[in-house]
Amino acid sequence: MDRIETIRKRQLGMALGVGIPYFAFVIGIFLLVYLAPAAVTGVSIVGFPLHYWLVAIAIYPVTWALFIWYVGRANALEDEIETTLGGE
Repeated sequence: MDRIETIRKRQLGMALGVGIPYFAFVIGIFLLVYLAPAAVTGVSIVGFPLHYWLVAIAIYPVTWALFIWYVGRANALEDEIETTLGGE
């Protein structure tokens, strides 16, 4: 049972290590747009205000990159778990 608890702690640590910074990133973007509207709306990229880019476009590549990285790490952890428990 001790190994199972160790595995669960590693999985939880990895999930929180990715989830909390990502959540802070998303909230940070919205706070930036809300708290500094003049600075953010004053900047234009390709004819669109910066806040459109931040909220509607920029968040998706970050989300996908993080998703791909996380799935790879989760699969590696599961393979390691299978190797470890398979030897018992």
